Amino acid sequence: MTDGTGALPRNIVRLSPRPDGIELYFPPLRAPAGALGLGLFGALCVALPLFALSGLLPMGGNEAHSLLALALLGAFVAPFPVFGVVFVGLAVYLLANSLTVTVSSSAIRTVRRVFGLVLKQRELNCADIVSLEAQIAAKYQSLFSTEPYYRLAARHATLRHNDLVVAESLQGEALMAQMQALIARHAGLAEGRMKA
Repeated sequence: MTDGTGALPRNIVRLSPRPDGIELYFPPLRAPAGALGLGLFGALCVALPLFALSGLLPMGGNEAHSLLALALLGAFVAPFPVFGVVFVGLAVYLLANSLTVTVSSSAIRTVRRVFGLVLKQRELNCADIVSLEAQIAAKYQSLFSTEPYYRLAARHATLRHNDLVVAESLQGEALMAQMQALIARHAGLAEGRMKA
């Protein structure tokens, strides 16, 4: 089994050796295709209702039927820009977030950052990990990609809410399996604790 230090794509993950294990850095802008799709959908959700409502505005007079149609249609169309802003915000988050994973034989620690600011820090003892499970991450999928994007989750032995995402944006099964073996080896996990 290779350690994968030379074959990992640097735009997806950067590996740094540490005295007690390894550090994996998943930089911002690592999966732009999925974020682009969400951003375009959000922009359309904002723009299309605005165009529709602007067509109903009365032109130079006080036309009662135009104002009534504008009020009724506005009540039904108003949620679309709100959803659009949420989708654009999600796209910005997908582009701007980074994940740092420190793997040692005692624990796995993660730090999630957005625009360089720490959003969340977590730790899971290796003794509490029941499996290292591969999952297809829907938020990174794209119509333009033929291979799915995977993430790896370290499953806690008893508490499901303590599961920990230890790798993400892994395009293709080969990269996912390579990363799974790398993390398992440095965390001291047996082959039987890895799930595809």
